Amino acid sequence: MSINQLQPFLDALHRHDLEAVAAAMADDVVLKSPIVVEPFRGKARVLFVLGHLLKVVDEFNAIEILEGPEHFAVFLEIRADSIRVEGMDFIRLNAAGLVQSMTITWRPLPAVVAVQNRLAAALGVAPLRLVEANVADQHA
Repeated sequence: MSINQLQPFLDALHRHDLEAVAAAMADDVVLKSPIVVEPFRGKARVLFVLGHLLKVVDEFNAIEILEGPEHFAVFLEIRADSIRVEGMDFIRLNAAGLVQSMTITWRPLPAVVAVQNRLAAALGVAPLRLVEANVADQHA
């Protein structure tokens, strides 16, 4: 595997070019996301999710890429209005050089929840909400 095989996918995300994103993905791609419990399976479903994400994200910037024998770790920043998210996408390519799987991790949690709330209705899931812990309850 080579970074040259991954770069078209990252460039397409940066440009918000869903057609080019699709061309870089395997038909049986799997996406594990921090905003829902179950993975999204298949190109059509993953494109649906990424399409909605790209509608709410203003910027998608890969900061650093670590390369392994069959995978990549892409450290990134995304921005949606004033919401800033730091993340890491763990991406595996298949033998043809297409994205086979992606596991997304994001932080900080309030930003993750804010982005999830923007996507919840389109994805058919309930919006998440943060609940402050009562410090007295934690010591009981």
